[in-house]
Amino acid sequence: MNQLLQRAKELNPEIVSHRRRFHQNPELGLHLPKTSAYICEQLEKMGYQPQRIGDSSILAAVGNGDKTFLLRADMDALPIHEETGLPFSSCVEGCMHACGHDCHAAMLLGAAKLLKEQESCLQGKVWLFFQAGEEILDGAKEALDDDLLEKTHADAAMMIHILSGSPIPAGSICFPAQNGCYASADWYRIDVSGKGGHGAMPQNTISSVNTICAVNAGIQEIMSVGIEPAANAVMTVGELHAGFAGSGNIIPDSAYLAGTIRTFDEGVREKIKASLIQMADNTAAARGANAKVTFSHSAPIAWNDPQTRAFAFRSVQNLLGERATLDLEQVLGGKFALISASEDFAYSSQKIPSAILLLAAGTPAEGYTAPGHNPKTNFNEDVLYIGSACYAAVAMDRLKENH
Repeated sequence: MNQLLQRAKELNPEIVSHRRRFHQNPELGLHLPKTSAYICEQLEKMGYQPQRIGDSSILAAVGNGDKTFLLRADMDALPIHEETGLPFSSCVEGCMHACGHDCHAAMLLGAAKLLKEQESCLQGKVWLFFQAGEEILDGAKEALDDDLLEKTHADAAMMIHILSGSPIPAGSICFPAQNGCYASADWYRIDVSGKGGHGAMPQNTISSVNTICAVNAGIQEIMSVGIEPAANAVMTVGELHAGFAGSGNIIPDSAYLAGTIRTFDEGVREKIKASLIQMADNTAAARGANAKVTFSHSAPIAWNDPQTRAFAFRSVQNLLGERATLDLEQVLGGKFALISASEDFAYSSQKIPSAILLLAAGTPAEGYTAPGHNPKTNFNEDVLYIGSACYAAVAMDRLKENH
C-alpha cells in the first residue's frame, strides 16, 4: 500500500471521531460558530494558523512558495429531523448532516494532518478551505466577496463529495463529467393572494388553495411540454403551504409554494424562469387572484476543468489503483456522468481550474439504502481516510508538476 494511503488509514479513527463530532452538532447556513471553533482548535493543534473568511468559513495554509493549490470542504447541515438511529445522531432537533458535509470537513482535517507531516516535501503552498453555507448556495459567494482568490492566489482547486446508496463499491473515487458536471440552481418561491372566507361560502372567495394547486400543475406542464426532453433540466416543488392546522373550514387569503430549477444550459435556465413567471401570472389571473414569483439563492453550472480533472485522475489512480478509480464518462457515458444536484463550488470553479471528485461510501447491499438529503442518510466511515489521502495526494502531486 502507498505510504501516504497507509498513513491516512492509520488516521481513520481520528477522522471518524471528527466526523461524529460534526454529526452530533450540526449547524445551518453561513453562521457555524461551534463547527468553526472546533476546526480552528484542531488546526491549531496541528501547527496551523487558521483565519476566518466570511462569517464562519476558515482558511489555513501549509507549505511555502509561489505555486498554490486549494482544497475545499463544506461543513453546513440541513434542516432535516434525523431518523438514522445512530448512537451519534444529531443532538439538534430538526437539523442533520444528511449530505455528508460532516464527512467532508473530517476528511479535510485528515488531509491537513497528512500535509503538515509532509510539509518539508511540499513544493508550494496548499490552502485548506472549510466552507459554510453550501446548502443555501451562499457560502462560496461570501468567501469570494471576502477575497478568497486574492488571499490564496490559488492556481487550481479541488473538492470531494461523498456518496451513499449507490451501487459503486465503497472506497472508489469517481470522476463526473468534464466541463459542466453539476447543474446550475435557482431557488424560487411563488406567493398567491386571493380572498379568504368561510368554507361554507366558497362563492364569496377567491381560493388561494385552488390557485396554488393549479400553479403546481402548471410547473409540471412547463417541464413536460415547454422544455425539450434532451435539455437535462429539472424543476421540482419542495414546499407548499396554505392555511394552518385546524383551519379546515377556512379558505385562506394566501398560499405559497417553493422549489428549485436545475439545468446544464444557461439558455434553458432563463427560458424556464421566464416561463414560470408567465405561467404563474396567467394562472392566478384566470382565477381572479394574484401571483408573485421571486428567485433567491442560486449557483451557476459547476465546471470540471478537463486538464485539472485529468491530472487528478492520474494522481488518484496512482494512489488507489485502476479498479478504485472510475471515470464516469467512460463507465456510464456522457450525459449519465452529469449530476443534477448543484454545488456552490461552481462559483470558484468558473474562475480557476478545478477538479470535482466523488467518494463512494456505502452500497444498498451493505445497508446504505438512503440517498443524500434523507432522514436516514448515512455513510460508511471505513473509507473516510481515502478521501483524506486523495485530497493530500492530488495537492502534493500538483505542486510537484508545476514546480
